[in-house]
Amino acid sequence: NPEFEFNDKVFLEIIELRKNGYPIEYIFEEVYFYGEQFYIKEGVLIPRDDTEPLIDISLRWIPYYVNQEKKLTIAEIGVGSGIISTIIAKKFQNRKDITFIATDINPIALEVTKQNLAKHNVNIKLYLTNLLDGVEESIDIIISNPPYVEEEWENEQLKYEPKEAIFAKDNGTYLLKKIVKEGIRRGVKLIICEMGYNQKELTKNFFDSLKLNNYSFYKDLSGNDRGFILKF
Repeated sequence: NPEFEFNDKVFLEIIELRKNGYPIEYIFEEVYFYGEQFYIKEGVLIPRDDTEPLIDISLRWIPYYVNQEKKLTIAEIGVGSGIISTIIAKKFQNRKDITFIATDINPIALEVTKQNLAKHNVNIKLYLTNLLDGVEESIDIIISNPPYVEEEWENEQLKYEPKEAIFAKDNGTYLLKKIVKEGIRRGVKLIICEMGYNQKELTKNFFDSLKLNNYSFYKDLSGNDRGFILKF
């Protein structure tokens, strides 16, 4: 295309970055997820297709908990780039009886989330905090895609992404358990959470130890166990 001009120095720098495994999403600061375009940058976990079923499940279950007499408050723990809350909130943006909040310990994540909320014209209250610490609102539903990869697991493809958004102690289940206990403490009605493909039995044993029996698991697009639905 003779009318297309580009900086060959920049082009070669991009090629070199990609040769070293640097994510293309960080290079162009954009990522496509669930049919939508989002802003992303280094310091924030890049969304994967495996998380799309978490949104599908959430959109399926939220309507069952809507009460016309009381506002429904949905909290996302570990908002990251904001893609999950943004997409779900867009689906319910005409509902005045649903309120969304989201938390993260990473200030860069909240900065990216704010840009994505503005881009998609969505209003969500954000907190820079761990889990739901300092959040005074009464929470009805928790949605989360927390870090759940075992700390011993190494992957060259993940070396540029924030470790605190990927790895967790206790065979990767540390934060999964913390989220469930937080939900119990706050008296939530529903938790929908992503997990590792090999953590179904560990999670089931944890539920059983707490005498929780109203739960089910869902699979990702590849047919792997990918998350749980816990009802109270």
